[in-house]
Amino acid sequence: MNIQDILARPVWKRLVLLPGFAELSATSIATADTFFDFIVQRNLPSPSVGDIHNWLGDCTSFERTLRIDQLQEVFAVCQPAFLPVIRETRLFLVPVPKPIAKSTTSVGGPTKSQGLRPIYEALDWDPIAPPLRRPPKQRHLSIPPVELPEAYKSALRRAADGLPAQEAEMQVPARSIVVRMREKLCQYAWFTGHLGIDSELSLAGIDGYLADLKQRLSRRPHGLRWATLRGSAEALLVFARYSGVTPEVIQHLKNYYREFEDRENGQKALKFFALARTGNSTDRILDMADTLLAGVAAEERPKKRHQMRNAATILAVFANAPLRNASAQLVFGETLFWERDEWVIKTQIQKTHARRPEVFKFPIHNEAGKFIDALVLNDASAALLPTLREKLLREKRQLFVLFDGYPAAASHVPRIFQTLTGNSFTTLRVMNYTDANIHHGIEGTSLAMPSAHHSTVKTVNKHYKDDVVLAFHCEKLRGRRLQRIENDRKDYGDLKSALESLTVSNTKL
Repeated sequence: MNIQDILARPVWKRLVLLPGFAELSATSIATADTFFDFIVQRNLPSPSVGDIHNWLGDCTSFERTLRIDQLQEVFAVCQPAFLPVIRETRLFLVPVPKPIAKSTTSVGGPTKSQGLRPIYEALDWDPIAPPLRRPPKQRHLSIPPVELPEAYKSALRRAADGLPAQEAEMQVPARSIVVRMREKLCQYAWFTGHLGIDSELSLAGIDGYLADLKQRLSRRPHGLRWATLRGSAEALLVFARYSGVTPEVIQHLKNYYREFEDRENGQKALKFFALARTGNSTDRILDMADTLLAGVAAEERPKKRHQMRNAATILAVFANAPLRNASAQLVFGETLFWERDEWVIKTQIQKTHARRPEVFKFPIHNEAGKFIDALVLNDASAALLPTLREKLLREKRQLFVLFDGYPAAASHVPRIFQTLTGNSFTTLRVMNYTDANIHHGIEGTSLAMPSAHHSTVKTVNKHYKDDVVLAFHCEKLRGRRLQRIENDRKDYGDLKSALESLTVSNTKL
């Protein structure tokens, strides 16, 4: 559209009469005209900084600066009162969002973007291959996987590829278990190498390795945790069964596993101590989320506002849907959908022992969905919400991105949650069950199980029942007993009074 056509439009007829309009460049007028169309089409009577950012779209940094210069030139003549908004836009110019890598793997429906999935879930993953990048911490108590015996390397690769085990009735372990098997074998081989004995599993080697591990764990700040010993024995046991070692070795590992499991059951998990120390509950987490979101309006720095929205959404969404760490990086249009006027999580839950992931569908209540909408809007006007929702779902953008547009790392959600609450991300399920039992009694367990994606009560009772719940139920039982005693006393008193009244009446007669 040439300049004559632009100036012939109704919106410009009054503006051309303003002093200084004749000095405006045609390019600046054309840029302002596209901005006018943007705010009229979206019904934005008072455009915000976020609205200007959305108008700029995916322009390069140079183009963004140039268009803001042109917009400022026109508004300095036509509407000087809008100049502070333009200056703030220039001062806190949001970087151009970086493209998110396209999905590479599908797990029966929703997919996850590249970089979000653990490396062992890649289609061509080799458990023996060296890491692509140098690890931040060098091995000092284990050997590299490539130094394992050839038979063990072959067995690990077979397990990673999902091939049948030597034990006919054994289920093929999940890849996360393959990782654990590999690491424990590397530790075992390091220990036996220092003793000068063979690195293959043997009775003497197992005894020495587990005794050394027990001694090292005892020196940790929290002391010996039987769950760690049980996990080590279990990983070696699973590998022994899968690779088909001698029955004597398998039975020896079973004995250790059963002993450590029994001791673990008598030891309270550290997450319960952490919860008792912080006093957190799901209600308290949701209150923290509301407080953070309410404080966004008072924050002047856009980067800080973005961080506060991210943090508030992490608290609110996962207090309602306590996902596992590997499932927490939600992606619009892949694991997070807008259906029937509410956000819905549809993802795959990879449980530790299951090779096939389980489908998890969870609608998010609007009280928690408003936090996702706040991330969608950023600093834009509420009128843009439907449009921005569709845009993000179409682009399949990750829910949590950094201020510069880059997708947040897989550790972002657990790290932010622990920073804000003082508890690890995995304690959310404990809070979920504890609060459900306090509010709903015994029935609370079955009510909380779908959100925590658990199918058996046995797992819940073993790992997620807090002593607070037991104490609560004991208190209720004591209260009911005292109430019955009080009622009995009352009934006895009423009966005694009635008998005394009857005796007096008979005496008078």
